[in-house]
Amino acid sequence: AGRVTKKDIERSKHQQPAASPAQPAPVKEQFTSQPLSMIRKTIARNMIRSKQNATHMSVMDEVEITPLVEARASLKPHFAELGVNISYLPFVIRAVSMALREYPILNAELDMEAERIIYKNNINIGIAVDADDGLVVPVIPDTDQKSLLELATKLNDFATRAPKRELKLDELKGGTFSITSFGSIGGYYAVPVINYPQVAILGVGKITQKPVVKDGEIVVGNVLPISM
Repeated sequence: AGRVTKKDIERSKHQQPAASPAQPAPVKEQFTSQPLSMIRKTIARNMIRSKQNATHMSVMDEVEITPLVEARASLKPHFAELGVNISYLPFVIRAVSMALREYPILNAELDMEAERIIYKNNINIGIAVDADDGLVVPVIPDTDQKSLLELATKLNDFATRAPKRELKLDELKGGTFSITSFGSIGGYYAVPVINYPQVAILGVGKITQKPVVKDGEIVVGNVLPISM
C-alpha cells in the first residue's frame, strides 16, 4: 500500500542507481583572445606604416666568412676574460658602419612631404632584439666610432635588459639604419621590414659550412646568408 518495507531497503542496496539524464556536451570555444600590449600595438602600427610608405625590394646573397670565423675564435678568449660574450654581430655592425660611410644614401631618411632625402651625418644602428612581449630595436649611436669591444658590450647589455623591459625610451630613438639577425632561430633568409622612415635594413641569417670554390678547388667554407 505504498509503504517502504525492510525488504525494499535491503533490495535497493544491491540495485544499480538509475542513470542520470544525458548532459549535452560542453561547447568548445572556437578561439581565445588576449589584449595587445602597448608595445605590440606600436610594432603593428609601425609595420603597417612602413609597408604603406616604403617600397620593399629585397636582395639576398651569401658571403664566405672563414677569415671572420677565425678572427672571432681568436678574440673570444680575450673578451671572455673581460666578461663579454662576442658574437658575429659586432663584426657585422662594424662592416655595415664602414659601408654606410661609403654609401650615405643608405644612411638616410625619406621625407615625402617635403619631397627630399635627408642624409644623416651620424651612423646610429638599431639592432632588433627579441623580448617576451615583442621585438624592440634599441639603437647604438656612432657605431662607426666604436670598437668591437664597445659594440659587444652594448649588445650584451641590450640582450640582458630587453627581456626585462628595462630599455629606456631614448635608447629606442635616433636610428639611421637597422640590422636584424634571424640566424639564432635557424633562419637563412627573410624579407625584413624597413624600420620606416629609414631607407634600408639588413637581415643576417644562420652561418653554415658549405662547399665553396677557392683558387679553382672545392673546399669547406663558412657561409653567411644576408638579406638586404
